[in-house]
Amino acid sequence: MKINFCPPGQTQIASLDDVIQDIGACGVFQGLLVLALHTSIFVSVWGIMMMAFGSFNPGWVCLDSLLDGIDDGSPLLSTDLTSSNNATEELNGTDRCSLYKTCANLSFSSGTSTVASEWGLVCDQAWALKVIFTVQMAGVFVGAYLSGHIGECVGRKASLYSMILLNGVANFLAIFSPSWKVFAAIRFFIGLAAGGIMLPAYAMPPEFAGQFWRGVITSLPTWNFGAALFAISVILLKDWRHLHILSAVVSGLVFLPVFWVPESFRWLAVHGRDKDATAVVTKIARMNGRPKPSLEILVNMAECERRRVAVEGSGQYSYLDLFRDSHVRKATLIMSFVWFSSAIVYYGISFNVQALSGDYYINFLILSVIELPSPLICFPTVTYFSRRWGTAFLFFIVSVACFGITIVTLALESDKEDESRKVTIVVTLASVAKIAIVSSWAVVALFCAELFPTAVRNLGFGFINSLARLGSYVGPMLFPQDPALLYLAMIVLGVLNLVCSVLHLLLPETKGKPLEDILRSKALHLRIDGMALTKKQNGEEMEEEENHSYQA
Repeated sequence: MKINFCPPGQTQIASLDDVIQDIGACGVFQGLLVLALHTSIFVSVWGIMMMAFGSFNPGWVCLDSLLDGIDDGSPLLSTDLTSSNNATEELNGTDRCSLYKTCANLSFSSGTSTVASEWGLVCDQAWALKVIFTVQMAGVFVGAYLSGHIGECVGRKASLYSMILLNGVANFLAIFSPSWKVFAAIRFFIGLAAGGIMLPAYAMPPEFAGQFWRGVITSLPTWNFGAALFAISVILLKDWRHLHILSAVVSGLVFLPVFWVPESFRWLAVHGRDKDATAVVTKIARMNGRPKPSLEILVNMAECERRRVAVEGSGQYSYLDLFRDSHVRKATLIMSFVWFSSAIVYYGISFNVQALSGDYYINFLILSVIELPSPLICFPTVTYFSRRWGTAFLFFIVSVACFGITIVTLALESDKEDESRKVTIVVTLASVAKIAIVSSWAVVALFCAELFPTAVRNLGFGFINSLARLGSYVGPMLFPQDPALLYLAMIVLGVLNLVCSVLHLLLPETKGKPLEDILRSKALHLRIDGMALTKKQNGEEMEEEENHSYQA
C-alpha cells in the first residue's frame, strides 16, 4: 500500500513508472540514451584495464658485448643480435636480474612500448608497477564515493560528464609524463574518473525505462564489449602512449551527447524541480511519438519534496540516509557485502588464473572476450526468474565452481602424470566461476537500482561500489604464490559466495514492481508533519476569523 505522505487534501502520489508507460517504456529516446550512456562505460573499462597492458614486460636484451664488438671494429650482424637475445632468454630469473643491474646498454624488444619498458620497471624496479596500480585503484575508490555524492547533490548528468571530461584531460596529460612517479599521479585521476563514470552510466538508464526493459538494459554486455575493444586496441597499437591518446579521443566523442542527454526526471521530481522534470518528460514523449502525458504526478511529488525541505530545513540527502531507513539500511548492508565479495572473486580470478600458453596479445584477447557470453545467462535470469532466486542461484554456481577447484587441487596434488589434466580442469572451473560472477554482478546491479529509492539511488551505488574497490585490492592478494596452496583461496571464495547466495534470499522481491522514489521513513515523517502543519494552519486561520469577528 502506498503511503500518502502529502498533506490532507492533496492528491496521493502515484508511481513515476506510470509516467514512463505514458511517454513510452522503450522507444527512440531510450535507445539513444542507452547508446550515449553505455558507450561512456568504454572509457571507464579502458582506464581500469590500462595497467594490465602497461605492466607487461615485452622482454629485453643486454647489448654490451655487441657494442664492444663495434668498438673493436667488428661488424654487427643480425645473427649476433639474435644470439644475444637467445642467450639472455636462457638465463633464469635471478641471473637475468643480475645481468640487468650490470648491463650498461639495455634494449627492450622493439614493436611494443609499455610502462614497464618506458622506465625500465623490471627486476628490482618492478615494485613501481604495483605502486602505480595501487594509486590508480585508490582513485577508483575515491571516484565512486564522490560520484555518488555529486550525483545526488548536483545531478546524475553533471556527475557523469564531469568525470568523462576529467578522464579525457588526464589521458591526454599522461602521454607527457616525464617519469613513472608523475605517471602514477595522473593515473590517480584516471582511476577517479573511471570510478565516477560507472555509477551514473549504469544507474541512469533504468530510471527512464519500463519494468521489463530495465532487465534488458542491464543484460547488455557493455563492460565485456569494452574490454574486448581494448584488447583489440592493444593488439593494433602496442604502445601505451597511443592507447592514452585513443582513450582521450574516445572520451571526447562520448562527451558530445552532453548537449542532448537530459537530467533524470525522477531526480528532478524528488528534488522539487517540477518545471525541469516536466520539460524532460515532454521531450521524451515527443521523441517517442507519444501525446503529452498528465503531469500531475510530477507536480505533486515536487510539491511534497518542497514541503520536506520546509519541514527538515535541508534539500540534500547524504550517505547517512542509507542507514536511517530500515528497509534501505538492510539493502545497503547486504549489497555492500555482496559487491565486496564479488570484486574479490572477479579480480582474484582475473589476476591469478594460470596464463594460457602462446602469444601474449592473443591471450589478452581471449581473457577479455571470455566474459561476452554472460548475457546468455543474465537475460533469462532477469526475465524468467525472480531477482532474489536468480542471483542466489548464480552465486551458488560460483561457489560450486570454487569448491570444485579445491577438490581437484587436493585430489590430484600428488599425481604428477595428471598435472596437465589438473590445469585444464582448474582453468575451466575458474572460467565458469568468472562468467557466473560477471552475470550475477549484472543482475545485482539491476537489483540495487530497484532496491534503492531515487532519492538515494546514486548514493547507494556510490557506497557499495566503493566497497567493491576494496574487494579489488583483497582479491589478488588473497591468492598464494604457491599453486599447491590454491585450494585455500578457493575455499574462502566458495564460502563468500555461499553467504551471498543466502543473503539475497533475505531481500524483498522487486521484479514486476515500480521503482521507489521517496524513502519510506521520509514519506511517513512527511505525512505526520504535513497533517500537523495543516492543523496548525487551520487553527491560525480560525483564530484570525475570530479576531475579525470580535473587531467587527
